[in-house]
Amino acid sequence: MGILTEEMKLLVAQHRLGFVATVDVDSSPNLSPKGTMVVLDDNRILFGEVRSPNTISNLQQNPALEINIVDPLSRKGFRFKGDAQYIERDSSAFDELYPKIHQHFEQWGSLKEKVRGVVVLEVQRALSITSPAYDIGVSEDALLQHFGSHYEHLARERLTGLAAVDFELVSFKLCPFVQRSVITLLHKQVKFRIRYVDLSEPPDWFLKLSPTGKVPLLLVDGNVIYESTVINELIDELTPVRLHPADPIQRARNRSWIEFSSNCLVDTLHMTTAETEEAFRDVVSANKTKLEILEAELGEGPFFNGADFSLVDAAYAPLFTRLALIERLLPVFDRIALPKVAQWSDRLLALPSVIDSVVHDFPELYEALIWKRQGYLAHHLEGENEHVPVLKGHY
Repeated sequence: MGILTEEMKLLVAQHRLGFVATVDVDSSPNLSPKGTMVVLDDNRILFGEVRSPNTISNLQQNPALEINIVDPLSRKGFRFKGDAQYIERDSSAFDELYPKIHQHFEQWGSLKEKVRGVVVLEVQRALSITSPAYDIGVSEDALLQHFGSHYEHLARERLTGLAAVDFELVSFKLCPFVQRSVITLLHKQVKFRIRYVDLSEPPDWFLKLSPTGKVPLLLVDGNVIYESTVINELIDELTPVRLHPADPIQRARNRSWIEFSSNCLVDTLHMTTAETEEAFRDVVSANKTKLEILEAELGEGPFFNGADFSLVDAAYAPLFTRLALIERLLPVFDRIALPKVAQWSDRLLALPSVIDSVVHDFPELYEALIWKRQGYLAHHLEGENEHVPVLKGHY
């Protein structure tokens, strides 16, 4: 049985690009990329020599050679070590070898005319290479999704010649739905602008843009997009790295739970408008029931899909932001009964992208909104009358 496994052979066949290391005369390493890697048999790897004078010169002095081939998506690969032999094209050894490599040789296209010979590595050792991301529990599927999206974005940008997309959000300062998009943009480190409007006195330009008179809006490349879920998915599609799962079933599952988050957010609205203690407690109970359903769905975390932040996390962070503020006034979140939700909430609220997704005076503005609604919750504010002056234009 040879040294090269089927997994190794597949890697070479799929990627062909390897980094070849030889030893210079001064004992320093010489590294050179080669894009013509071919598996010759169970123990040998071959590549074409086009313009590699240093590599060939080094091999004539020292046959030691190493080839590194890595899958850029999964961040896995192999190091192949051994001794190598250079076979010139105009030699009987090449003529003898050619029938075995004829098919690969033809696949090199016009480059084959420039091939002056081949280097054959007799593999003596093959060692695995993996990213440190695997050491901290990141899955191969997660890396495939992450880097697949990254390279897809790079290819789109280079092939189309498009510059970075210009994003402008329109909303009001306390809107939980625009907060989702801000979180997504901040998490992806994408530049954007945000324009706030007073919905009690909406400007004419806003009414012309918004067919529903609602927020948020996304202005992108001269187009107006509305509905927060649509906005967030578009941002995700236009920027690296994708926050939606690559698998269509898992992506649909994520969309379902994003929709569920909107139902949970409505409860925080009703908590601020409930007029009596009984009505307030009913809303808190209804919200707890929803969070218990969520508790049963959550895994080990730290995020909804496990190790990777997703659009689901961006959707629930505004809910936890508001529950944390209401909790300052009255108990509404049972951490003991909901340990996974509590841990998830703590993790999200500690993220810079979540912390920076609201204006600096958000707590004061939110309390002012509670006071304005004059429900049961408003009467648990300290210094109640102090909240009245800060309301204008922020709700």
